[in-house]
Amino acid sequence: MSIKHHINDDTLLAYVNNTLPETLSVVVATHLAICPECRKTVELMEDMAAMYMLNAEPEPLSPAERDIPKILDDGFVREDKEASSAETVDKGVPSPLAERLPVHLDDIPWRRLVPGVSHYPLSLSGGDKTKGALRLLKISPGTPMPEHGHTGQELTLILSGSYIDEMGRFQVGDIADLDDDVMHRPVSDTEKDCICLIATDAPLRFKGLISRMLQPIIGI
Repeated sequence: MSIKHHINDDTLLAYVNNTLPETLSVVVATHLAICPECRKTVELMEDMAAMYMLNAEPEPLSPAERDIPKILDDGFVREDKEASSAETVDKGVPSPLAERLPVHLDDIPWRRLVPGVSHYPLSLSGGDKTKGALRLLKISPGTPMPEHGHTGQELTLILSGSYIDEMGRFQVGDIADLDDDVMHRPVSDTEKDCICLIATDAPLRFKGLISRMLQPIIGI
């Protein structure tokens, strides 16, 4: 796999600092599972953060924090280790995404949005960091998406096939890390469906009148 498009450093830093919304974090984690280059960048950022913490003046522990080792139960620790070592069922995608899929990627129950475009919304935890939307998108060969921009950040990871837009060609493993300065119109450009994992932290901004009218219905 030859990955040419990577995650922006600002996004990776937010991921390391645990400040990304859950939607974007899932896409970042899925890309990191298959991209050695971005993993090296994350490791460097984590090393720099660790060095900063070592050089920072330590804060005294509160009474509750000092009691944490006493209240940890050995049985709980063993259970956690056993859960983490359990085999992950192969669903045709990296494990951070596989954990959220009920079936193999080939068996996804797609829901039609418009002719040539289907989607499958992914569930979120509903916690404080839930913001925006997370979904799989399937675009038939030769099908253009409506021209649109963004009111926030959008991450698109290619899982199968490829598409072309104003920024180039995006193939399997590539990720588009876009902000509100970008207006584009992706077109699926192979003989197979283009399947993407897409996360946003705010609604898209469609250019065409019909697309804007359909936006509340399709939920993008």
